[in-house]
Amino acid sequence: MKTDNPKVQQNPPTPETEITVNPFVLTCGAFTPGQADAFLAAQTDPVRRAVCEAELAYYRGRPDQCAAISGRLKEFDDPQAGAGALLIGMVCALSLGNTGLILDTLRQVNAAKPLMEALPQFKKTADFFLLYFNILTHNREEMRFPEVSVKAFAVPEELTPMAIYAYAHYLIVCGDYGRAIGLAEGTLIQMRNRMPVAEIYLAIITSIGYVFRGEWGKAEYYFNYAWETARPDGIIMPFAEHKGMLSGMTERCLRHAWPEECRIISSLFHTYHKNWVKVHNSLTGENVTDKLTGMELNVAMLASRGLSNTEIGEFLSISVNSVRSHLRNIFSKLEITNRKELGEYVIK
Repeated sequence: MKTDNPKVQQNPPTPETEITVNPFVLTCGAFTPGQADAFLAAQTDPVRRAVCEAELAYYRGRPDQCAAISGRLKEFDDPQAGAGALLIGMVCALSLGNTGLILDTLRQVNAAKPLMEALPQFKKTADFFLLYFNILTHNREEMRFPEVSVKAFAVPEELTPMAIYAYAHYLIVCGDYGRAIGLAEGTLIQMRNRMPVAEIYLAIITSIGYVFRGEWGKAEYYFNYAWETARPDGIIMPFAEHKGMLSGMTERCLRHAWPEECRIISSLFHTYHKNWVKVHNSLTGENVTDKLTGMELNVAMLASRGLSNTEIGEFLSISVNSVRSHLRNIFSKLEITNRKELGEYVIK
């Protein structure tokens, strides 16, 4: 599927300075899946421990707890604490519905106002995060992304896998699914140490790339890779973040084997998606809808890519009559008359 999205930039700028502060601990942590709590307990530095605790709360689908911890980080006179408080707090805001905070912060930063000047120690890190956040919200006007490399991003080595995930996500938004898959898949193969959180994000974005290309078997393989990496630590939020783009893969893989976890992910997604839509539409002027149920959104995403009713039914394990019923409800809610109009209202 071709899009009118911006072309990938080919000439990365050379950074003036390298990032000196990494605001993440668990996200970039190397540990065996199932040992996240032990990794947290091993953090003796109070700032690193608090950042790690906030991250783990978020990934386990507890944004209220995460927000409370990130709020306490502001009490530390420490660059990493300041970075963690801002960046983790903004991510939590999407799950908690504080879209005003997100929009105000992004508008200031994207307008090059001196929001970050008070914290120069981690300005490069904040710049990267805000670029990542614009990718997460599909804000194409601000996705001026360079080619991926440690030199281009000026990120510390432990942050590189998440930088590559961000770039692969960008390529998905640009419609370059093959490059996104190659980059994320290659990184997973080449990783020397287990970094569960980064692996989860890389595997999910690889699954999405294969979903968008209609290669269901490979998409399912990488979804299960992400799930088996996440499940031992109770990590579920990355699946809620990406559930819309996964277009029914969550239900396909989890509905029967892990029904309670599937229900929780769907519930988290419902809140997250409504807030994502508010931010995305405010930033872009687009009309992505939040009126559809989870299954209706799955059907709409697949139908907008040209799948037939039979193909949609096979993928979602529902009858063709159910697909037709969902499409009637979708058309009624969106006040449209055909599939060609769906593209305006679904995640692109």
